[in-house]
Amino acid sequence: MSKKLFKSLILTLICYIAVVAFSYASTVDKIIVVVNGETVTQAELDAMLAFTAEARSQELGEGDLSEPNAYREEILNKMIEELLILSEAKKRGITAEEDEIEKKLNEVKSRFDSETAFKEALREQDLALTVLKQRYADQIMSSKLIDMEVRSRITVTPSEILQYYELHKEDFKEPEQVSVRNILIKPDQRYGDQQARIVAEKILGFLKAGESFNDLALKYSKGPNADRGGDLGFVKRGQMLKVIEDVIFDLDAGQLSEVIETNLGYHIFKVEEKRNEKAKALSEVSNGIEQFLYLEKVKPQYRQLVEGLKKNAYISFR
Repeated sequence: MSKKLFKSLILTLICYIAVVAFSYASTVDKIIVVVNGETVTQAELDAMLAFTAEARSQELGEGDLSEPNAYREEILNKMIEELLILSEAKKRGITAEEDEIEKKLNEVKSRFDSETAFKEALREQDLALTVLKQRYADQIMSSKLIDMEVRSRITVTPSEILQYYELHKEDFKEPEQVSVRNILIKPDQRYGDQQARIVAEKILGFLKAGESFNDLALKYSKGPNADRGGDLGFVKRGQMLKVIEDVIFDLDAGQLSEVIETNLGYHIFKVEEKRNEKAKALSEVSNGIEQFLYLEKVKPQYRQLVEGLKKNAYISFR
């Protein structure tokens, strides 16, 4: 996740906590469910639905496309589960230490440009720092209970990692890649279409005569990363237009393409380096496999914990 997206979601989460905090103090907010004496209010649910919709929409990168009510039941059940775990943690006397809360708070602060920017975000939501810290304390207590009852009981053995690797080798293949530089000459007010092609052909002639691709890209290119000498880094098949891929993947390192015409204009490419398709070694992927298998084991154990808590819980819908 990008820093920009993370910061946006943090701001949305702060907004969610602010609504939750307000609902605690409101006497008119409708209570929709009671879980072992803890409550979920309509304002809390609405805020969480809005937060989830924002998160999903930003992941899509296409604006707010999510319809909150489409997953109302899913979110409400999740909130009930969180209260079940929190109430059990409190029942067992599990606490959150001040240094643990500060550590979590500092992680969030680090995503802002400054301490002042963080405090301004709190002021914008009329949210007291003590309320935010209490929310993080609840999360820490819940996490400790999950550690005790789920995570600490799960192991992933080297033989399980090896077996998964052998059965899924196709998933760990690195596709063929090429590192390329690009010069793009676009028809515009300065160059008509025919003139743009003539300029591109002249530049290709300069390159073949030994002039620097970097310098010519800086001077003439209107393509991406022109300010970096046209360096596009490594690309895989499927990332560029087929008419371009068919050329660059057929070139050897150090070779230039001819002028390639697309609807964007006239391109010249230079292949800097080629990497053939290869299978990643077990040592390269073992950590990722271990994490995947661990999470796969956590899911049913977590469900077992929640279902066990439900059996002995007081849950009342209003």
